[in-house]
Amino acid sequence: MSFLQPWMLAALPLALIPIIIHLINQRRYQSTQWAAMMFLLSANRMNRGYARIRQWLILALRAIVIATLIFAIGRPIASGVLGGSIAGAFTGSGPANTIVLLDRSPSMQSSTDGTSRTKLQTGITQIVEALQTIGTERVVLIESNSQTPRELASPSDLLELPETGPSDASADMPAMLLAALDHINANQLGQTEVWICSDLRAHDWRSEDGRWKSLRDAFVDFGRRIRFRLLAFSSSETGVSAAQKNLSVRVEQADLVTDDDESAVVLSVKVQQNLDGVTSGQSASSDESSTLPLTLSLGDSRTVVDLEIRGGVGELNGHRIALPKGSERGHGHVSIPADLNPADNEFFYTFDAPAARRTVVVTEDEQVGRVLKLASEIPSDESVQSEAEVISPREVDGISWESVSLLLWHAALPGVGGRDGDVGTREMIEAFVERGGRVVFFPSASARGLRGSGEIFAMHWDDWRDADKDTAIKSWRGDADLLAATMAGTSLPVGQLKIDRYAGLTGEATSLATLTDGTPLLARVATPRGGVYFCSTTPSEDDSSLAADGVVLYVMIQRALAAGAESLGNTSNLEAGTSDPKLASRWQRLSGRSSALSSENAFIAGVFEQRDEGQLDEGRLIAVNRSVAEDVSATLDDDQVESLFQGLPFVRVDRQAGSGSSLVEEVWRAFLIVMLVAMIGEAFLCLPRQRTEDSVRVPGGVSA
Repeated sequence: MSFLQPWMLAALPLALIPIIIHLINQRRYQSTQWAAMMFLLSANRMNRGYARIRQWLILALRAIVIATLIFAIGRPIASGVLGGSIAGAFTGSGPANTIVLLDRSPSMQSSTDGTSRTKLQTGITQIVEALQTIGTERVVLIESNSQTPRELASPSDLLELPETGPSDASADMPAMLLAALDHINANQLGQTEVWICSDLRAHDWRSEDGRWKSLRDAFVDFGRRIRFRLLAFSSSETGVSAAQKNLSVRVEQADLVTDDDESAVVLSVKVQQNLDGVTSGQSASSDESSTLPLTLSLGDSRTVVDLEIRGGVGELNGHRIALPKGSERGHGHVSIPADLNPADNEFFYTFDAPAARRTVVVTEDEQVGRVLKLASEIPSDESVQSEAEVISPREVDGISWESVSLLLWHAALPGVGGRDGDVGTREMIEAFVERGGRVVFFPSASARGLRGSGEIFAMHWDDWRDADKDTAIKSWRGDADLLAATMAGTSLPVGQLKIDRYAGLTGEATSLATLTDGTPLLARVATPRGGVYFCSTTPSEDDSSLAADGVVLYVMIQRALAAGAESLGNTSNLEAGTSDPKLASRWQRLSGRSSALSSENAFIAGVFEQRDEGQLDEGRLIAVNRSVAEDVSATLDDDQVESLFQGLPFVRVDRQAGSGSSLVEEVWRAFLIVMLVAMIGEAFLCLPRQRTEDSVRVPGGVSA
């Protein structure tokens, strides 16, 4: 317990006054032997034990009255949930330094009923009230967008700063804690409390990230100098009916099609139900069905479509919106009615005439080159132009990278022995991926070429392995990426592929298809923009049936080609928080939250136009939306949270969005009530005993 006026505790010795007075009174009179009194004392000896107990009770209650009065004047606060230090309890001051880590991700914009205060608003308000009550010398804000420490004049600034408002970008909690650690070390801070306001979404906390261990080790070295306070909003839908559960909307595809001199935009939209702590599909029975009005906006036009929601999911595939004659470029958004979280009720899209798709195949194997060229040149859409060329590794320097969408690499990885030519090739490929291009690496056909391969994107090949009769494709990801199911929900026949020979793969990558022995058949390396894939077999008839059963190979290449072409077109679809904030601040906002600062363009959903300096024609259209992970509501469980802060001074406080209770409450009224009860008890004990007819009578009419 802490006190706002702890200096009053110095008066606690005054509670001994009743005892001191009692002891003094005991010594005021001299005892004189008197026969009559001796007889009375002898007659009353049986009640002496009760009288002594009553006297001590009266003394104790009188001491309690004084002590509770002193405690009440000291203004005690119920700060036990905040883990206040012993020093703070007696100094009356809060921590010298307070660092507030604020999660502004879209999930923090949800509320319990869609109209009350959101998690973000509730968290900020309660932190401000707590800091104003207990006091602090310095407040530093680290919010999830910029992750840059910012010192505030007072806690109340948290209520007014635009940088504490809602955002559409996901949080990176390890990066925020690292920023706090760097700030503590750089400024040599003393006693510091780190307040974390978050809803514990798994993709924001990244509990499997290797940075957590180094962060724990660094904070443990501070001892109790650094304390952590977690204000957790782990569930906002407790007690909410099924009809009020949160829904999210996302545009899966927006394509411009032109036929018979008529242009139209073809939209594919998905609506899914999300619950805190679970993923979609688990939240509703497959038999449950409802209808939802879906609004499709394009320019000034609005179209409302009734979408059936079954089992928590609704899909609108291939919906066609006609465009005015001559229109080939534009933007719009889709939206659903308001629910528990407004941040996922809208999704923006852009469209333009598709850019030509160009593929470069690097190989010295004619058969593989012919197969890959054919799979790249046949477009999935007749309105799209596709072309491919096959070159040898020696001709890589002549590639015009600015027009390439996809690179298919079937050769030794560049970088062997650190030769200048290989290093230059590796740098060109890395720059191509950074621009947004896609590249798929196939292992070199020869064992010698495979062993001589270098390393790129921290990946390298191991030796070739011959598959036995039991080797097959054990599993693959059918929910996303190159091997995802078709828009009609049909799975690709990945499991029917025959693998005769494959290469081992070493490095950190996400497996999209795995063989029975655990070797990745297709893996993706995480990069900021472009896509990097490694396929551990080749389309050669000696290695696999990728060429013979060409559906999987064709779909893989066309999807990678389409994603790479987006970086060349005049439109872009970006996840919030992935663009350079300085570059994004120069974008012109065309649609979205008009009140947002230009410095927040990279983090706020909407449609923007990017124009180079001096450009007079139409600029590049950019749609910014929340990430796919924001529509998956999995949260950390209690054990995971405890393990992340294991060994650190850590206290967790759980709250609900819209909660009006304060983190720090004065409890002096409780002490006054105790004082009142003690006074009543003391008065009752001081009442004289009632005389009865059974009282002892002595000569002379005196009774005892």
